[in-house]
Amino acid sequence: MEWQLVAPTLIELVLLFTVCILLIAVGVLNAKLKALKASQDTLHTTFNAELGRIESLAKNANHQQSEAQARSLVITRHLQTLDEKQSDIESQLRELKMQDPSLRLYQRAAELVKQGATIDEIIEACDIPRAEAEMLMMVHRQSK
Repeated sequence: MEWQLVAPTLIELVLLFTVCILLIAVGVLNAKLKALKASQDTLHTTFNAELGRIESLAKNANHQQSEAQARSLVITRHLQTLDEKQSDIESQLRELKMQDPSLRLYQRAAELVKQGATIDEIIEACDIPRAEAEMLMMVHRQSK
């Protein structure tokens, strides 16, 4: 019987083996936990770097949008100014069209006289009477 007290029983050996396996498993799991923690730290660092980059891009995009809005306002003001000028020119053009067309004929006749046209050419081009064409010839010859 004494020999039985000193020698471990089968159950004790199984328990000892199980404890060793559990210790090894705890060691392996602890190593994996450290590796996962290191990986998590790396991912956290990468995440923060990417977040900073994205925030920088967003700030840049907001700045570009603000500049585009400012340019749009300037262009809109220029277009309004051009529109006002165009309206002024159109009203001046309407006023010119409303003027007496015979005045334009006499202006054309005066230009022809200055260019050296004959009385018959002036009468034909401007559709004015011979007397008026002769009078224009005399007036413009005297002004030379």
